[in-house]
Amino acid sequence: MLTTKTKKNNFSKVITTSIQNWQAKLAGLLLLSTPLIYGCEDPSDIGLVLDPEANRIGVFYAEIPLSAYLVSADSLNTTNSGTLVAGGDISDYFGRTEATAYSRLTFSTSATIPESEAILDSAKFSLGIGSLTAEDLDEAKTFSAYKLTEPILDTAYYNFDHLAYEEAPFAAGSFMLKENSDTVVFMNLEEALADDLFTKLKGEDPVFNDIFSFRDYFPGFALKGSPEQQTTINVIREEHNTGYTNTGIKLYYRNSEEDTVSSVYSIYTNGVRHFNSITNDPSGTPTSIVTEKNTAYDVGDLVGSKALLGHMVKLNMEPLSNFLDTLGNVIFNKASLEMGPTENFPDSNMPIQGMIQYLADDNNEILRREDGAPYSVQQKGYPQTTTDDDGNVVPVFTSGGANPLAFNTEKFIYTPADSRYGITDYVDALYRTDVVRTDLLLYPASITYSGNSIVASNSLTRSLREYIVNQNSITLKIYYTKLR
Repeated sequence: MLTTKTKKNNFSKVITTSIQNWQAKLAGLLLLSTPLIYGCEDPSDIGLVLDPEANRIGVFYAEIPLSAYLVSADSLNTTNSGTLVAGGDISDYFGRTEATAYSRLTFSTSATIPESEAILDSAKFSLGIGSLTAEDLDEAKTFSAYKLTEPILDTAYYNFDHLAYEEAPFAAGSFMLKENSDTVVFMNLEEALADDLFTKLKGEDPVFNDIFSFRDYFPGFALKGSPEQQTTINVIREEHNTGYTNTGIKLYYRNSEEDTVSSVYSIYTNGVRHFNSITNDPSGTPTSIVTEKNTAYDVGDLVGSKALLGHMVKLNMEPLSNFLDTLGNVIFNKASLEMGPTENFPDSNMPIQGMIQYLADDNNEILRREDGAPYSVQQKGYPQTTTDDDGNVVPVFTSGGANPLAFNTEKFIYTPADSRYGITDYVDALYRTDVVRTDLLLYPASITYSGNSIVASNSLTRSLREYIVNQNSITLKIYYTKLR
């Protein structure tokens, strides 16, 4: 089931190679880096026989160009993603994009409260910034927090959802930020709000009896930046393993004039409901034609993805399918997918770190098992297929087995995170079984390594990172052995 509606004839570029030293051991063939390359018009004629009487093994190389489409995900759920995303940017490819973070606040009912005669020294709204994407970091960046005028409900929120908030911010500030550096920034709290909060707190007002009463008084906040400043911050809501939070309202006070050191009362974002939303104006850009969700668009030579906006790349895998249909009696030594190099980007705006290679269905959505588990290309050592109750060969879902693409920060290309084996087992499964052949949806992800294990976690709802590549740079590279 190839889901691409418009086929492209990229197969004409298939290149084949015969390795002269046919006596090399098969394990050694995987290490070849300088094969002799020959052109071949007919893919069924792949390979050269050096000595028909003696050569029983031929090892060949095929380079298969792939085309790609842009798909915008429908109903991108951003509820409780774990990170507050605020800011935005303007680009020639994606247009003007602005992210707004919405969050509740909470407090500890067991925390020490100020005495009735306590003195408020200062009130701050702080942000624990875990990472950022930015340009022109030699300029100060401004962010503002606004009090919501409607509550965050116990329901699902999506990237297109928005809530109403007050016109004037209750806190705002401009900061000099640094790339690749965790930092905490502070904004002065609006004076009237600070005085009201502190008065209610030390006066044991009912709004501090429980979080529900407090939310009636203060439903939450919206955090915003300016796309014109080309900066997006990813705010950490809670500090793990410390029991301390860097994001929220902090009231610094002394219980008497004699106190020399201020105490602090925190109203924070730990464990609260939150979501991220986005607005985008792609007018005049290649992506302006992307108007319908879950529809594959040919956007020209350049194709790319932007997290939170929900744009994903779909690879047209029909050239691979056509190639596999020409082969007989072969063993795949190594198959690898390469994309890039990525288009120019500043050091402080690194591209998306990786992509999970999900199988796509005919609605341009992730192909899923009946229980909702997503099918993806798997690492070596994990099964690629299984048999259902009716005896049909179907893809397999294995927790932790995903084989994502990872961004190489030296070559600026994407290759399989399982760099030693690539996607060999997946290509072999397509060739040897009746498993459905689908296109691939590249889903933005964060990649971490734990020993020999590769962990890919969703990052589509957690940043505004992006990447752009030329379609001419998307290639499958396959080494295989033809047995006679």
